[in-house]
Amino acid sequence: MLNYFHERQTIPEVSAICSQLDTLKHRIMSGNYENPRKEYDECKDLFDAVKQQAIGNDDEQLANAQLIYKHYFQLFCDLSAYFRLLEEHKYKSSWNILQDCFDEIKFVGKFLAIDARKELPDLYELLENYETLYPYKVFVSSEYIISKSHCSICGNSMQSLACPHIKGNLYYGDIAIEIIDEIQEFQAACLVSHPEDKRCIIELADDNRSEAEKFEKLDQFLTLSLPHLQKFSIETVMETRERNDIIKVGRNHLCSCGSGIKFKKCCGKNLFYQHERNIITPKGIVIFE
Repeated sequence: MLNYFHERQTIPEVSAICSQLDTLKHRIMSGNYENPRKEYDECKDLFDAVKQQAIGNDDEQLANAQLIYKHYFQLFCDLSAYFRLLEEHKYKSSWNILQDCFDEIKFVGKFLAIDARKELPDLYELLENYETLYPYKVFVSSEYIISKSHCSICGNSMQSLACPHIKGNLYYGDIAIEIIDEIQEFQAACLVSHPEDKRCIIELADDNRSEAEKFEKLDQFLTLSLPHLQKFSIETVMETRERNDIIKVGRNHLCSCGSGIKFKKCCGKNLFYQHERNIITPKGIVIFE
């Protein structure tokens, strides 16, 4: 659908949209992340114009293509916003924007043939690597019973014969979504490692560490100053290291800390610790098409 939309540049609005996206892509590749939505805001009304023109001409393919291209455009807005937050060391805020990027890639990719996904696979791989740099490993996922919902297009229940739409399909530039009106029962909140939505994170209420301390792995990675679009791999190695804040004495001697206990039963038990060493291997740069 991206190619179909791009090939319709004889339509002035389509040509203007494609030109604005090219400008945004070039800004990102040059490292300029100021005002991430500037180009999109200047042409967002053009998407509506293309949609209405397509509906008027009974061209459902163009109407659907403009929706996919709109989300494709928004992906690069989110990507620019994400890189900007990284440079501003706003790591906690960057997490949700990172998840927005994943959502846009998945949504757009769903409607494209594998060989027509342009730079999406490379971007997804790159962002997956960034995701591993965050401390979040466990998330909250809720379970509930829906008692009432309706179709976003026709307003009828999607379980009824009155609704002809299939959830997730496109219809003249709109996607059929099941909108929840009423939840009968909230059943559970589960701790999971691979939820559908990773935005519901778990944090300690009294964690007063700085942003750099909480996101130490990500913060240290950024000190390498690799281009944000450079792919990379991470190999994590656990090493046993000796603490340098403990004065060693004989195992059966009194501990150097002054506790009056033998060293082997006091500080000697904590003489070694496990250190995580991360080996970063740079790979190729993601090139926008």
